[in-house]
Amino acid sequence: MSTSFIKTLLLTSGLLTLSGNVWAQNIEMRYSNLFGKLKHNVAESHPDVNIALYLINQQTGETCTVRKGWMQKEEHYEELVIPADNALVVPIDNNLRQANPDVTFVIDDGITCDVSMQVIVSKPLGLAINKETLDRLLPQMDILLNDLGGMFSSWFMPEVSGVVMHFAAEETGVITVSDDAVIPIEAGKAIVKVKQLPENTVLTLPSPAIRITPWLESSPQ
Repeated sequence: MSTSFIKTLLLTSGLLTLSGNVWAQNIEMRYSNLFGKLKHNVAESHPDVNIALYLINQQTGETCTVRKGWMQKEEHYEELVIPADNALVVPIDNNLRQANPDVTFVIDDGITCDVSMQVIVSKPLGLAINKETLDRLLPQMDILLNDLGGMFSSWFMPEVSGVVMHFAAEETGVITVSDDAVIPIEAGKAIVKVKQLPENTVLTLPSPAIRITPWLESSPQ
């Protein structure tokens, strides 16, 4: 049996069987819908932050694990690389936008996941993060949030004044601040009010943050 025939069987199957006898379901999207959101990542005004799309479990609020992903347009097929944080990543290309292929992501069966768009720091910052680094990120987050909100969003949207550091859901503990203060990690999240930190502050994390997102003064704590 040829490899191409086996691949066709996999693509036309509505359900796939994964290791450990776990059933999976296909989440299907159109490329143009993803492109419309992720195109903001090519702008030069915010080199250190970008848009990320995730599938979020409706019941738990946790990121759904993506087992596999691919794009397909008639006989053309391209498998997608799934990053460690399970973001929905596709190449940004105007030719692909015109072709508008079907995009499929495979997740575990028996759960309902919704697409969530988040502004995140694009590269890991490590275990020791200084205030200067965080100060540089805040205006970039403002720019991207305003781009997403449209030309009038800056009139009513508060400025980004801090960040939320996301860890594993079960993680607790503290982030140590160089002035001997601590920032608690609760339910896998820590709110860092960057503008209130003293100059030359260094934060020491117990483990690398999975992702870092904006915190606005009006954000719920």
